[in-house]
Amino acid sequence: MDLRKLDIFATVARLGSFSQAAQQLHMAQPAVSIAVRKLEEELGLALFDRSGRRVRLTAEGRELCQRAEAILGQVAELERQFGERRGLMRGELTVSCPSMVATYYLPEFLGEFLGEHPGLTASVSQLGTTHVRRQLLEGELELGVISEDGAADELAQLERVPLLEQPILLCMAEHHPWAGRARIDIEELHGSPMVVYESGYFIRDQLDRLCRARDVSPELRMQSNFLPLLVRMVKQGLGTTIGLEIMAAGEPGIVAVPLAGDARLRMSLAKRRGRAISRANQAFLDWAAFKL
Repeated sequence: MDLRKLDIFATVARLGSFSQAAQQLHMAQPAVSIAVRKLEEELGLALFDRSGRRVRLTAEGRELCQRAEAILGQVAELERQFGERRGLMRGELTVSCPSMVATYYLPEFLGEFLGEHPGLTASVSQLGTTHVRRQLLEGELELGVISEDGAADELAQLERVPLLEQPILLCMAEHHPWAGRARIDIEELHGSPMVVYESGYFIRDQLDRLCRARDVSPELRMQSNFLPLLVRMVKQGLGTTIGLEIMAAGEPGIVAVPLAGDARLRMSLAKRRGRAISRANQAFLDWAAFKL
């Protein structure tokens, strides 16, 4: 069943005439009749009583007509809303997110949105999820990417659209001795050289929690919030790091191995609940909810 057949059926039902429906729809009358007949065949039901001079809906036809009108109305409203957003917006979309999401996830996702809205530009700032959540709650940011593992009372204050969920992996150079492993135990990180994010990034905080739980102390050779530097150091063999599947998939020469315990990272696009934000930012949030 497709929307075009439903529209043709609803028009015939509303006008009580195949010929008048054909005129309104700018179609040939036989094409209208064929479309309705195919719809009846798909459903295995007679929708019209054609025995009189005017066609009349059967009981099943009346029920379908009510539902068809509701469906077509919803579709028209969606087209109106998103059509308006495509044509009306000018200005700048602003979003803050951790660098790994900005580097490996946002280009395609945000690029698709901007492609639909040529009047918009975008400004993406790098910030750890902990800082993003705090600034959203304090009203310093309109839109940002957060971790879903925050405090429940804080998350309840945010309107959130789930963005991605991935396991946290140990990433290493392809020539690293662990590169062929199926899994790495946290205890094996004790004394092992690592290059990691600074504190305040959820993925670093997650590593710290896992290590504290088992009294493990890696050798932190370098700490930086500059992702390209961490990636380069990993490829050169300075140490391992923690990351997501999107990072390993986007970086030739890097291998990712699961950590024991199956730690995961869930990310959402968020704004403070009840806060009015720019039309561009609100449109991006609505679009993300519609796409995902």
